[in-house]
Amino acid sequence: MDAKIRVWTLFLFCVKIKASKKRSAADHKNPLYRKSKEGNMAEFIKKLYRNQGIRYIFFGGCTTFVNLGSYALLRTVLGVDMTLANVLAIFLSILFAYAVNKQFVFESRTHGVRELAVEMGSFIGMRLSTMFIEVFGVVFLSCLFGIPEVGSKLALQVVVLVLNYIFSKVFVFSEKEKAPVNPVKRNCCILGFAIPALTIALAFAVNQVFPFGDHGVLIIDSLHQYLPFFTEFHEKLEQGSSLRYSFGGGLGFNFWATYAYYLASPLNFLIVLFPKRNVMDAMALLIVLKIGLCGLTSAWYFSTKSKGQTYMPLVFSLMFSLGSFIIGYYFNLMWLDSIAMLPLVMMGIEQILKGERGSLFCISLFYALYCNYYIGFMLCLFSCLYFVVLWISAREIKIKNIITSAVNFGWHALLAGGMAAVVLLPAYVALGVTESAENSFPSPIKLFVNNLSQLTSQFAFCEPINIADDQIGVNAFCGTVTLILAVLYLLDKNIKLRERIAKTALLVLLYASFDVNVLNYIWHGFHVQNGLPNRFAFIYIFLMLTMAFDAWRHMHKFKVWQVLLAMAAPLAFAIYSAVTGLGERELYTYGITIGLLILYGMAMLIYRLGKMHREVFRSLFFFLAAVEMVSYAIFGVFCNGTVGRSTYLNEQIAYEKTTERQEGRQGNQDNFYRSEIDSNRMRDENMFLGADGVVLFSSTMPAATVDMCKGLGIEARTNKNGYNGFTKLVNDIFGVKYVLSSRGTDQLYQMEKVDQEGDMNLYKNSGALSLGFMVKDDIIDWTTDSTDHFEVQNDFVTMATGMDEDLFELEETIDMEDGGTYTIVLPAGKQVYLDVTSSVSSIEITTPDYTRTYDTYNDHLYDLGCFDAIDNATVTCTFKENQSGPVTAEVWTCDQELYQQVHDELAKSQLQLTKFEDGKFEGTVEAAEDGVLMLSLPYDEGWSVKIDGEDDDYYMIGDALTGVDVTEGTHTITFEYTPEGLWKGTWISLICVALYLLTSAIWIRKGKKPELSSASDAFEEYDFENGQAEKDADEKDETAEETVSADQADADTGDIQEGDGEDHGI
Repeated sequence: MDAKIRVWTLFLFCVKIKASKKRSAADHKNPLYRKSKEGNMAEFIKKLYRNQGIRYIFFGGCTTFVNLGSYALLRTVLGVDMTLANVLAIFLSILFAYAVNKQFVFESRTHGVRELAVEMGSFIGMRLSTMFIEVFGVVFLSCLFGIPEVGSKLALQVVVLVLNYIFSKVFVFSEKEKAPVNPVKRNCCILGFAIPALTIALAFAVNQVFPFGDHGVLIIDSLHQYLPFFTEFHEKLEQGSSLRYSFGGGLGFNFWATYAYYLASPLNFLIVLFPKRNVMDAMALLIVLKIGLCGLTSAWYFSTKSKGQTYMPLVFSLMFSLGSFIIGYYFNLMWLDSIAMLPLVMMGIEQILKGERGSLFCISLFYALYCNYYIGFMLCLFSCLYFVVLWISAREIKIKNIITSAVNFGWHALLAGGMAAVVLLPAYVALGVTESAENSFPSPIKLFVNNLSQLTSQFAFCEPINIADDQIGVNAFCGTVTLILAVLYLLDKNIKLRERIAKTALLVLLYASFDVNVLNYIWHGFHVQNGLPNRFAFIYIFLMLTMAFDAWRHMHKFKVWQVLLAMAAPLAFAIYSAVTGLGERELYTYGITIGLLILYGMAMLIYRLGKMHREVFRSLFFFLAAVEMVSYAIFGVFCNGTVGRSTYLNEQIAYEKTTERQEGRQGNQDNFYRSEIDSNRMRDENMFLGADGVVLFSSTMPAATVDMCKGLGIEARTNKNGYNGFTKLVNDIFGVKYVLSSRGTDQLYQMEKVDQEGDMNLYKNSGALSLGFMVKDDIIDWTTDSTDHFEVQNDFVTMATGMDEDLFELEETIDMEDGGTYTIVLPAGKQVYLDVTSSVSSIEITTPDYTRTYDTYNDHLYDLGCFDAIDNATVTCTFKENQSGPVTAEVWTCDQELYQQVHDELAKSQLQLTKFEDGKFEGTVEAAEDGVLMLSLPYDEGWSVKIDGEDDDYYMIGDALTGVDVTEGTHTITFEYTPEGLWKGTWISLICVALYLLTSAIWIRKGKKPELSSASDAFEEYDFENGQAEKDADEKDETAEETVSADQADADTGDIQEGDGEDHGI
């Protein structure tokens, strides 16, 4: 104690109370006074030292000093890189904090190296987690709510200080005797994470995924959407720009709504630790980690059910985390966090029905809703059904208990949704303007298939589905043995009949939802699925696994005839499917399934006949199931395929270098312009390149923007558009200044080539207008709701400029037949466009500038160019199968001199930007007369507008764009964006967090509520693992049963024994 007090002499300077100046000199010379003074000061220091909070604050300051001092030393003296110096400084400060907190603050005592290592590891882990909260919390508060960085830092310092103290006192240096950790359960959870993660990592490595090659795992939507969104998110985090809005695509979009669906997982913040070039690789790592998370939570669930007495839960967790659903859809990495919460949600509901706290249910459901509200909705719907099923399965059913638990369940469900309101409410408002809001219930009710072909999706090595042209197909494979165990579950008399019926009915309902259009529509959030069928199948899989696990734990009790029947039923179905081709699977799928069913079935039969030792049977089962799932996961990754990585990175590098040479690194901060790439290889590639653009593919894309593009003749359909069908006029009014292309011609789409980097060429549109420009008042009557694309554009010119003459004129009409090639004359000095009115299989366009084939979605405009001398272009049309002709194509021209007059009129008074960032811009406009400032900005209720510092109104132009009335003169215009529902959602979240903390505090203070005691009685002894009461006598019977010989086991096969039927390890 004396040594510790000496340390506190440093603290003396902070707390010492100086003597009053009025005290006489005689008093100071009095030895009794000096002795009394010294004694009081020592007692005061001892009193301060005894206050743990004061000690914690003091040594916290010392830790901060170590952090800053070591950082300065590493940077200035040793010249270490900034990032490395910061990491080393934080690491040293954490080690120092552990030492002083252990020795002086909490005075912890450990015995042995192992105990010390565990304590130190816990401390470092807790500090790293709070460091994550601090580092990314600052970014979150400043980029979303606009709180200054210093203010965000100070606010989070308080939060982190409190959290560190609580974590240290409660979890790391707790004075209470720590409950022993079940080593089997702990190892199951560790391996439940490690085996799936390592399996996927191995599969990626074999597929030459970076750094083992030059491939990436992002396919389909993860390439077209998620990679660009993650790249944009990475740039926002790195630059500290707004999370509210982005100009990266779609002329501008609500980024917070996009964040809510695609990016909300806290794990996604880890991408900021990687360079921009490695975002694709960081996403592959996130897939590995999130699949491991699915294995961890499912292993915890099954281990909890088995009370940590066996490693068999590990196998069932592998069946979930390496099943066909997760393997087939792992590229939808924004779903995986919420999917991983399913086991915890189920466990939380089970705890509620036992009369316990609802915290696990509330927190896991909140996390699922926050990370991805789409999967979260499915979990909410399933939670209600599962709650009912558990009550049906209860030993006693009392109305009072049902009401009490229902209130507990409902209250925590509401809190979960309320805490996630900061993302849910803005997302709900944003979805209201998408095409999803126009969905209606399917009519009439029908089946997608009229047989059991979808059941064959549970056959071994069934190729996972990652994209489909229709709504047929399901990823439901989770181990061949589950087909046998599912039948055994139905025959298991150790489980209450009510429970078997209730869970089977729920499973059948889920399976029926694969085929019944109305049920399918409901499960998908009242939305018709598009391309990725049966996205709720993970619920079906996990529910089946819980039933299979219950049956497995009673394996030693089944009669021989039950095992024979359980093997024969799926085997007969597999043979029938192979003979008839049901499900249209590969031959090896039928063969392997039949072989594995026989292998598993014979092993079970031999075991029940007493010819195989129990431990041998368990080991064999464990090995077979684990090898099957690991092999399938690697097989599934191969089926999914990869993409070339360098191709996209080279284009990203080329765009950055060429535009930097054109615009300058710093000179373009407030010089807004848009860029596109002449390629359909990646839908949102403009965003991936780092450009602001017109093209966007997103589930949150406003329907009005899509419809406007259709009206202008641009390629567009549900939730997406493309850089096809742009006229010179549209490129100019949308401000498309640059186009990147691999075509090497001197001119492309009436733009001149200005730069080149590698194989990529940069084309510049010198006529691109600013974000805003003045037009006539008549523009408010302009509409894009027409199928006559050039009529829409002619109307725009007339209403915007007041010119009466049509800009575009129809030259000729071509009736195209299948396989026909047609020549189009390109007059000198005129822009020429082709308008194809119906989609065909393919259209090949050849002009003096390019030759290109357009497949599938080709009913849009085509820019054939503008040349000084007369020339020709050709078009070749190929029809779809069974398509009848002819297909009409129209040739339109625009006189170049007339167009220049139109352009000069539009460019006369443009918005000159003085400040520009995502979600906020300011500029000046000099209006020659009263009119409308038209902005190539999608109309959104979230904008606020100020003209010369005064609030003003804005309105919709052309059914999608934005306009503001401006009077004659020079004005300063300011636009600032706040997603609708953000502040309301934030307040709801804060209130619900407070209510949750209050609810938890009340529960902890009072313990289990008296009114729940009877409900607890109904479930407390009811073993959810076995479906029966656990009695001491039963356990004795089970123990006795385990000691019988093989011959005795064979003789007792026909008897059903009471007991928990527990497995006791491998």
